[in-house]
Amino acid sequence: MRSEKTYQLLVNKMHEVAIVPPQNLGPFTVVYKKVVPYIKFYPWFAVSLISFVASLFLYLLLGSTLVRFVSILQFGF
Repeated sequence: MRSEKTYQLLVNKMHEVAIVPPQNLGPFTVVYKKVVPYIKFYPWFAVSLISFVASLFLYLLLGSTLVRFVSILQFGF
């Protein structure tokens, strides 16, 4: 009888710990739920796209200075 009660307490505690409620990010929840599956299933595509957009943004922001900066970084490594 005692072991059955202990087992039931253990199962209840496991359910309490293991079940995670859905994430809520306020107004960004809809965007989060649409973007995350692509990142989960196609991570290299997502990384490639993000790095391309970041590079383009930095080039538009810094112009040809970006080329000099990257050359300095390559020289350092």
